[in-house]
Amino acid sequence: MSKLMCGLLENYSGTIKLNGHDISGMDREDLYRYFGIGFQDFTKYSISLKDNVGIGMIEKINDEEEINKAIKKGNLEYIIDSLPNGIDTILGKEYDPNGQDLSGGQWQRVILARAYMGEPEVLILDEPTASIDPIEEMRLLEHFDEIIKGKTAILISHRIGFARLSSRICVMENGHIVEDGTHEELLALKGKYYELFMSQQQLYAKGVAAHESEERKDIYV
Repeated sequence: MSKLMCGLLENYSGTIKLNGHDISGMDREDLYRYFGIGFQDFTKYSISLKDNVGIGMIEKINDEEEINKAIKKGNLEYIIDSLPNGIDTILGKEYDPNGQDLSGGQWQRVILARAYMGEPEVLILDEPTASIDPIEEMRLLEHFDEIIKGKTAILISHRIGFARLSSRICVMENGHIVEDGTHEELLALKGKYYELFMSQQQLYAKGVAAHESEERKDIYV
């Protein structure tokens, strides 16, 4: 669905409109400029971290101000500080034996920064918190409302913590919308969304308990 919305897949029935215009008649390059995209099956390019972010809007890849803004929104500063060559460090060892490997969660932050690059009007983020635990997810979402202010953001997720940020939530099953409403409205229905919320509530509670236990250990040490 995410690839259909931004025009990457063209074999479909029906009509997809952006600002009232059928995207099938739009110039591809003009269409792509509207979107900042973080796919679940993202590509890990073995190039510098700077360029990994910059290719989010290729025409601005040499615009350091835009790259720094995207890095800040993606909260990449702490990762950059730990890299031997900072923002110019090559990620991955495919072409450079001295390249640096990142964890799944760190790569997801790079992909988020890539999606934010160039201040796109529409953000499509597909499972951006899939590789991180609930506590890290909460940290990631702390400033998310501010980042997407004034934009259209389409968030695709199985995580309730992420989904509840939305002003409208569509629950899909087998390619069809089966529930539609706000977080509170869907909980009141006690349907699919409610079941998912209740099951994940226990997961988040365990995550918080484990995090607090680790903090107590740190104190005793």
